[in-house]
Amino acid sequence: MLLSTLPTEIIYLIATHLPTASALACLARSCRRLHQIIASEDWRIFKAFVNSRFCNVPSPPFWKDAAQALTSRSRALDRHAVIGRFVVRPSTAEKLGGSPEATRGDNPTHGHRPAIDSYEIWTGSSWHDRQEVLAWGAAHELVLQIRQTGSQQSQRWFVFNDLEHISSLDDIRGIHLLRPEHKAKAPNQEHLILGRMRGDLVHLAITPESHSYEYKQKFQTFGLEIERTDIGDGPEPILAAHLSNGTIAFYSTTSDDTEVQDFARLQIQAGTSGRNRSSKFLSPNRFAVGTGRAEDAITISTISQERVSIDREISADFLGRETNGLAKRATVTAIAPLNGQNIGGSSGNAFLAAWGDDAVRLHDIRSHKPYEMVYKDIADQNPVYCIHPFGHDRFVLGAGGDALVKIFDLRMPNMYSHLAAKRQSLSRSNGSSSKNTPLRQTYTGGNPSKDLSLFLSFNYRSRDDTPRARFSRHRYRGPIYTMSSPSLLSPTIYTGVAGSVIRLDFASTDDLTGPHQNWYRDILDLDLEHNKGGRNMNGMLDLSGYERPHSEDTTTCSKLRTQQPFWAVDDEDFANEELTGWDRRWKPLDEPGAWRRRD
Repeated sequence: MLLSTLPTEIIYLIATHLPTASALACLARSCRRLHQIIASEDWRIFKAFVNSRFCNVPSPPFWKDAAQALTSRSRALDRHAVIGRFVVRPSTAEKLGGSPEATRGDNPTHGHRPAIDSYEIWTGSSWHDRQEVLAWGAAHELVLQIRQTGSQQSQRWFVFNDLEHISSLDDIRGIHLLRPEHKAKAPNQEHLILGRMRGDLVHLAITPESHSYEYKQKFQTFGLEIERTDIGDGPEPILAAHLSNGTIAFYSTTSDDTEVQDFARLQIQAGTSGRNRSSKFLSPNRFAVGTGRAEDAITISTISQERVSIDREISADFLGRETNGLAKRATVTAIAPLNGQNIGGSSGNAFLAAWGDDAVRLHDIRSHKPYEMVYKDIADQNPVYCIHPFGHDRFVLGAGGDALVKIFDLRMPNMYSHLAAKRQSLSRSNGSSSKNTPLRQTYTGGNPSKDLSLFLSFNYRSRDDTPRARFSRHRYRGPIYTMSSPSLLSPTIYTGVAGSVIRLDFASTDDLTGPHQNWYRDILDLDLEHNKGGRNMNGMLDLSGYERPHSEDTTTCSKLRTQQPFWAVDDEDFANEELTGWDRRWKPLDEPGAWRRRD
């Protein structure tokens, strides 16, 4: 019996088990009847593909486009295909607040620490009809970008400041954009929770069309400075403010009061600052905090209007007590929930935490074990400042120095991969059968064998607004403070470095230059024509990085790799991409010389 003669239900069942979206598209092109079946109901069969291969990633009902976007991003991550660009507010940005030129009363010695938030929604009848909103704190100013793509393209920038006299105490420490499902959000307005270091914590509403703003609420902080803020998910999210005395205060964001009092508090340690101690919502009402104590290094609590109850405490006993550095190693510097990744279970159970021994651990509060897995970059000893889950199977770390961004794969290291099997099969078929002959890497479309750590290094002189940094000639080697992605579908990560915001887009060069290049470029707001002939009009970075050896491999050397501009890519780079699996923008490694190690 021919495949094309099978009943529709059986063909549909077979199609949902195909491993890739391209295999599904090839099946649709094999004959007219199969195309009719697969393309029916606006390609509804891709819904099953998205749900099975990218589970827990919410998507609008444009299933074919969603499958294309998700598989493209996954492919780019496998190839380490990343584009780095500065996000620079234009000089024509609209001013809000009445005090665009504030008088500074101090002289900061380094750039500000941006707080970033972003989201995107679909606004029309096609995949490209979407609106992306990005906000970040540029010292005392709030920068807001609203970008509409698709049939009604537009892009608007706003800079908000209503302070006349400023200092570093006015720096914005927390920004949270309220999502469209939030109870308080009105149409045609952008609502934000904004927290300044000096203790001002407010709900701000900006109306772009009328160029106006309004303070909706003020959250009481008892005159204490704000270290950081966080907000839960859902239509009625809880706001948490980590204050300078170690207290974490919780507020309702849907209260009708103009002066909102906290309804609950957590005390980390009486009389001490909460600086460098992380706290994060794992779900709408589950909250994790690093206490700095060895006996309960991480405490997970359920937050409600009635009470705060402790669900789980994770001690640092697994680190051992044989050294005097236990207190430092028990410090947790960053926490992030894994709600959209292939971990399984209900929301808020699994999360990542960065510990003071330079390792990131996967924890599951349902397990009796203190942690499930360990992720570590043995080539770098910087602390981790932020953790950003990305896609359905990756997470990204921001280091506290050397401008390092580290990409990790959540999947088990020994998990079966059909690409790895293909690589081994082709290598054996092209090589000698002798045991002493190395396997040749002559496969097509495989994955690089090592993970990657990226340097977001740039000329600090031209990218910072502070008087001292304006005349500095050194390259940036500082921390990666914050990260944000507009959605779980997005190929973009906005990263905050001292004084600047850098955008990382994961997209393969062959997608951006191939026959469907406009489809991919529109999503990224990317115009490669500006970069022809050596010109760089997009603020694009040629990134560098190193192949990260396995955490248990103490002998392999880290190989430094560098990118080249799109216009410099030639046939040799294309052949190297086919040979190694690295995106063609990464320059081929030199052949090892007699004095070089070959590992």
